[in-house]
This record gives sequence, C-alpha cells and structure tokens, in this order.
Amino acid sequence: MPNAACSHNNVHVNTEAIPAGSGASAPRLGRGAGWLFLALAPGLAIVFALAVYPLALAAWTSLEDGGRHYAAFLASEAGRAAIGRTVGLALATMVASIALSIPLGYLARSGGWRGTLIRTLVALPLAVPVLIAGYALTLFLSDNGLLNNVLVRILHVLGSPLHINYTWGGLVAACTWRFFPYTGLLVITALQTIDRDIERAAASTGAGPLQVFWRVTLPVILPATITGGILTFVSTFGTFSIPLMMGRGGDVLSVMAYRQIAGAFNWPAASTTVVVMSVIQIAILIVLRAGVARWAGRR
Repeated sequence: MPNAACSHNNVHVNTEAIPAGSGASAPRLGRGAGWLFLALAPGLAIVFALAVYPLALAAWTSLEDGGRHYAAFLASEAGRAAIGRTVGLALATMVASIALSIPLGYLARSGGWRGTLIRTLVALPLAVPVLIAGYALTLFLSDNGLLNNVLVRILHVLGSPLHINYTWGGLVAACTWRFFPYTGLLVITALQTIDRDIERAAASTGAGPLQVFWRVTLPVILPATITGGILTFVSTFGTFSIPLMMGRGGDVLSVMAYRQIAGAFNWPAASTTVVVMSVIQIAILIVLRAGVARWAGRR
C-alpha cells in the first residue's frame, strides 16, 4: 500500500506538471511569433510598396472603361508585335547566356590568373548601370564605333563596317553582355565546386568527354544554370534603357508603356501594357519551371 500511495502521488504530480508546462510554453510561442512578425515586417512592407501596390494600381487603372484597353491592346498589331519582341528577346538572351556560361566556366576552373581574369570580366557588366551600358554599347557597335574601326581600319578583316546597331542581333548581343553575368557567375561557381576526381572516374570507365558532361557534370550544375537563366530572362524581359537606345524599328513592352505615357499621357493604356507584361512574364516562368522539373524527373 505505501508503494501504491507513492505511485499514486507520483502520477498525480506528473499529470499536474503537464498543463503547467503547456501553459508556460504558450506565452513563449506568442513572443516567438511576435518577434518573427517584427523581423519579416520590413521586408513585407518593401515588397508591398515596390511590387504589390504598383501592380494593383496598374491593374485598377487599366480596368477603366470596363477593360476596353485590353481588347484594344490584343487586337492591335503593335501590341502583339511588342509581345513577340519582348518574349523573343528575353528567351534569346537567356539561351545565349547559358551557351556562353558553360565554356567560360570550364576555362575559369583552371585557376590562377586566367580564372581570376575570366571571373572579373564576367562580373564587370554588373558594375555598369544599365543606362550607361546602353549608351556605351550604342557607341561601341555603331558603324564608326570601336569594333568596326578595329575590324575595318586596323585589322583589315572586313571591307565595310558591320551594321549592328538598331538590329535584332545587335539588341540581343547588347542584352546578353549586360545580363549574362547573372548566369555566368552562378555556373562558374557551380563548376568550381565539382570534385574533378568524379569526372576522372567517369572518364576511366570509358565515357567520352560529352558523356561525362551529360551524365556527371550537367546534373550538378543544372540548378545553378536554371537559376541564372531565370534571372537573366527576368532582367531582360523588363529592361528599358537598352531597347530604347538600340531597338529602333520596334518597341518591346517596357518601351511601349513609356511611349504611351511620355507621348500621349495615356495612363490606362500604359497600365494595360504593364499588366499584360507582368502576366506573360509570370506565365512563362511557370512554364519554364514545370518544363525543367519534368525534364529533370525523366533523367
């Protein structure tokens, strides 16, 4: 009986301790949630002020006259052409950036002064503001610019200057130079983290260089390549200064919105262009992500 009493007392004490502990943890959870909210509040406020509010205001303004501006935009040849140019420019720049990043990443793996030089040259465009980059590239690629002077008058490689400015190829080249580092730096870093012994082991089994890259290297650098490609795509999709200076003969969506405000002060039409631009960009990013995930799953 004493043992039973002791057991009863122990059970009684333990069962009373459980609600006491639970009651003490509730204030701690409340304080933790409060600190978490305070930590996230500045970032949430910035996102709301710079992204949510402007986009919501543009959507509200574009709905004046019952959405007539959307029908007019989609029915106009200029609007459809601007969509095609914007999407095409962003995709072409993304593909060109990925194609350049992988070879440069292999060169940068060598280390020493060569690797340092390549990483510095890849990162250099990020230090140049987009407006200055657009103006400098316009001068550099002009018929009487540095590139043509070197090719025609110094090296005598060409008999006449290359017409690069105000062409589609020149616009893609300029956007690639400016936004390529987002992909290049990530791919270079990913390649440097790969243990070369793994690649050597794959090569020792009889796999060729292409097989080693496809089966060993690419799966490792794929996340960095996708992330960099998306960053390049988003940056090019919304760029303004370079297409404004080098894109004569056809506007992208950002330049079209600018002209609708600067030329005619047509805020509903400009807001419609901005909303269409945002919706298309988000939809393409979702499709790209789903496609890459499906491709990675098949591997």
